[in-house]
Amino acid sequence: MAQEASRISDLLRTADVEWLLALQGGRVLSLHLDTDPTRPENQRSEPAYRIWARRALQEIGDGLPKEDRRRLAEWAERVEARLRGERPRGRGLSVYAADGLWKEFVWPVPVDNRARYGLVDVWPLVWLRQTYVPYAVLLVHRDHTRLLVTHLGEAAVVEDEEFHLDTQHWRFTAGKPPSFAKGMGMSSSRGAQRDVYESRVEDNVRRFWSGVASAAARALEELGIQRLILGGPQEGIAAVADLLPEPARRHLVAAVSVPPLEDWPHIRDRVLEVAREDRRRREAQLVEGLVGNSGPGGSVLDLESTLQALSRRQVLTVAADRDLAAKVWTCPGCEFATTRPVERCPACGQPVQEADATQVLPWLARASRAELVLLTDGTLRRHGGVGALLRFS
Repeated sequence: MAQEASRISDLLRTADVEWLLALQGGRVLSLHLDTDPTRPENQRSEPAYRIWARRALQEIGDGLPKEDRRRLAEWAERVEARLRGERPRGRGLSVYAADGLWKEFVWPVPVDNRARYGLVDVWPLVWLRQTYVPYAVLLVHRDHTRLLVTHLGEAAVVEDEEFHLDTQHWRFTAGKPPSFAKGMGMSSSRGAQRDVYESRVEDNVRRFWSGVASAAARALEELGIQRLILGGPQEGIAAVADLLPEPARRHLVAAVSVPPLEDWPHIRDRVLEVAREDRRRREAQLVEGLVGNSGPGGSVLDLESTLQALSRRQVLTVAADRDLAAKVWTCPGCEFATTRPVERCPACGQPVQEADATQVLPWLARASRAELVLLTDGTLRRHGGVGALLRFS
């Protein structure tokens, strides 16, 4: 059944890359389309994505054996019917078809037009997962706090959800929080006891910040979020950062100064830039490790060396440019892969198949239990577009 356009957080959980990579047989149609309705070319009676899909599937079919060509033609008819029916409600569409399988994902963000047949193609899904990483933004002041869970893309905030702190139970929940000042006995006061009152206020504020730190740590764990941005006055940021328990403190990536009454829409630009910088920093650290040979077992740079290291189960992390374009000859039976054209697998003697490196690398990374990280276009181009940190040499 087709999935309706939904929150990207829900879709990324539903789009199980591990399950897709486990599909057997090497006869899978993977189709990704930019269906963004704001593009003029997609507003015509015959939208551009429909024309592109028809031509791409025809080109793929022309190079296949008879039986595969027949199978692909059946799926192409179903794709055409799907695209001629109700227009996709999102900005991107992914379709996976195999014998007994038809699965769709309608994305609230655009995806690049892309079609592959053979090994399943999850490259665009891996990129979406790494691009729209959830961040927790904890806005903390002297008398209130908010936790916003937001998916920050390359250029915009895609979606966010707000939680408030229930100080009675010290947990973040949806809905309006109780009055902090009233609950903590912080109503106005006059007279000779002002110093005592101010001391009491400061003590309550410190206890409040301590409760915020503990509640935030629990929320991060429950939500499975590993990136935290603190916002607020410097006093509150410093206090909560010091009070955060592990591992929440390790998840803290940055802090931004936020006035007490500023609305979230006005904070977004600053938070987005912090997230971009965090992504650039992580990417730079990985590239530095690859070039500096700093993995536990060193590193390799270039596609052939990475494929060989994957076959030996040496790889801890595979890094590749998102725009990687290279052919690989691979044996699905024994996971042999090489950039050199061969007809048969030297390990088991079975016929090999030609595929894009972007189809093979996720499959081999899964088999090797290695992390796959996609980098900004062209980052590793002078090193062949691919590298790997090794577990052992």
